[in-house]
Amino acid sequence: MTHNLGVDVGGTFTDVIVFDDDSHELTIDKVLSTPANPSEGVLTGIKEATNKAGTSVADLSLLFHGTTVVTNMLLEETGSRVGLITTAGHEDILHLARAWTPGPLYGWMGMEKPDPLADLVDTRGIAGRISSPDGSEIDTLDEEQIRRKVAELYDSGVESLTIALLNSYLNPTHEEAVRDIVAQEYPDLPVSISSEIVPEYGEYERTLTTVINDYARPKVISYLDDLDASLQDAGSTATMNVVRSDGGLMSSAAAKQRPVDLALSGPSGGVVGAATIANKKGVPDVLTLDMGGTSTDVSLVEDGTPESTRETKVGYREFKARGVDVNTVGAGGGSIARVQLSGALQVGPESSGADPGPACYGRGGTEPTVTDANVVLGRIPPSVQLGGRMELDHDAAHEAVSTIAEERGSSVEEAAQAIIDIVNENMHGALRVVSVERGYDPREFGLVAFGGAGPMHANALADVMDTYPLIIPPGPGVMSAFGFLTSDVQNEFSETYLQTDQDVEGSDVADTLGEIRSEAAEWLDSEGVDGANQTFDYFADCRYYRQDIQMSIPVDIDNLQRETGLAEIKDDFEERHENRFGFSLEAPLEIANLRVVGRGEIEGVQLVAQDLGGEDASNAKTGSQQVFFDDAYHDTPIYDRSELRPGNRFEGPAIVVEDDSTVVIQPNHEARIDEYENIEITRSETQ
Repeated sequence: MTHNLGVDVGGTFTDVIVFDDDSHELTIDKVLSTPANPSEGVLTGIKEATNKAGTSVADLSLLFHGTTVVTNMLLEETGSRVGLITTAGHEDILHLARAWTPGPLYGWMGMEKPDPLADLVDTRGIAGRISSPDGSEIDTLDEEQIRRKVAELYDSGVESLTIALLNSYLNPTHEEAVRDIVAQEYPDLPVSISSEIVPEYGEYERTLTTVINDYARPKVISYLDDLDASLQDAGSTATMNVVRSDGGLMSSAAAKQRPVDLALSGPSGGVVGAATIANKKGVPDVLTLDMGGTSTDVSLVEDGTPESTRETKVGYREFKARGVDVNTVGAGGGSIARVQLSGALQVGPESSGADPGPACYGRGGTEPTVTDANVVLGRIPPSVQLGGRMELDHDAAHEAVSTIAEERGSSVEEAAQAIIDIVNENMHGALRVVSVERGYDPREFGLVAFGGAGPMHANALADVMDTYPLIIPPGPGVMSAFGFLTSDVQNEFSETYLQTDQDVEGSDVADTLGEIRSEAAEWLDSEGVDGANQTFDYFADCRYYRQDIQMSIPVDIDNLQRETGLAEIKDDFEERHENRFGFSLEAPLEIANLRVVGRGEIEGVQLVAQDLGGEDASNAKTGSQQVFFDDAYHDTPIYDRSELRPGNRFEGPAIVVEDDSTVVIQPNHEARIDEYENIEITRSETQ
């Protein structure tokens, strides 16, 4: 019997899902995260979930792991000490950075610019120069100087080393030569070269991204080595893949080489899983809402494919790494509500986290949170046990929210509703950023909601934005872990091109893409992906000549051989530019970079449609209770999701409970269970 497992480490919970390849059954489990040592929570969750699924760690075939290790390192600045070798005269590159300051007007006055991750005292400039644009050698390297300066850095205690030389994207030979020298002298020192991490123009971004890679590398190597060893001790022989920021997978060995690609490992899985489910349902255009305990991640999926970005931002730093385009706000179940001096109510971004957590967790928390507000309003019934095992303290929730009510001079219910309204508006703003502000009409999209708290708030958001159908997948609280099971082995390869449509033919572009494809195929081979399972997608980063606003345009490599191939790319670019920015220009098209995404298909999970039965859902009804909606209490039936069957229908208001999440269906809405066991919510026809 074959079992595959996905595990996602979040700020509050570690989510685990097990897929039985024979029965197609999914088993979910949640355990509290262990921020001090994330691998402890991972191992605990894996053992508990496999036991719950009737299997063992030793019987797992594939293991997919999403981790926040790199994210937390960057946010908390707890990474390793990085040395930087750069071209002489460019030692201040990380300090110069980009001319950017935060808004609004005069926002720069309160800006505290963080120190570079590679300190100036750990930076050395070396002789040697590559020219632009032909990539020829102007000055040679001085090997004796290199050995001396690397020795200085090593003796001073650097834990990893970045080599980022000027114009290395045109000719990497100097960087490769320096790396070879370091490998001879200090074979155990982790080293990255910028021409491999970001083989594109942009000296600052290339240097910063490579430094971030080395900043995370020693601790990621240690973390994955420890996790691999612990799994082996538990009897595991499963192949472990680590989830990338773009929702793809790479081996543990590859992750140790490129941890910069793990910066948004966790959030990407949920978007990929949501896209898979929505596409299977025939709803290829959806917005996604992933509301957890600390934050909410939103994204847009068009034509079944999540929107991606080539620039990843974590905290202050924005660097070159492909990822799912996720907008994050500090709105989660643990977001703390406070009355400001002005009398205004603020919710988030500060969170109660996993310890102590919301007041209703009964772990010592006293400040009112979004979860406490949902408890007060009756939207989390007394029968619910968090994660299937944690009893909620309803009295503690009422006591916490009553402090807000007293300060505002309102009832406890009104205070709780105000907390919910504000956190919903925060999430509404985030959804507008990925839709309306990018030229999309949310009314033309559905909404897929997941995360431990997402299904409680999604109906209100769908109602405001008119995004229907609202889809709540099975196991919404572990959707990121489910998404890992739907992912493929994946990596992106790029090359700076900098040619206009007046200077080259489509066949020239196709030839270069073919060369990049060979590099992608070689990497997939190294990851153990059979040639028959390899697929490739092609992209051109386009902009108007002498402009710097780039858009990544999908390319049909066969069409490039036709006379109209480049013209089709320009037409696509101008249409997207017009939709996004509202104008187009009479100017040549410039292709700044060419990219190839190589994928290796892995079947970690299968979605099997079931026969639709009757509409009567009464067998799943466990009772009813008073729930606060629209300034009044409503008698609201409660359903056990495990007893709902495909074809069942019921009217709102209603509450659906399961181990990992609670679904709220508002008045004037109806829900049905589809053939994939999703809850599909729409407005009632009688409204």
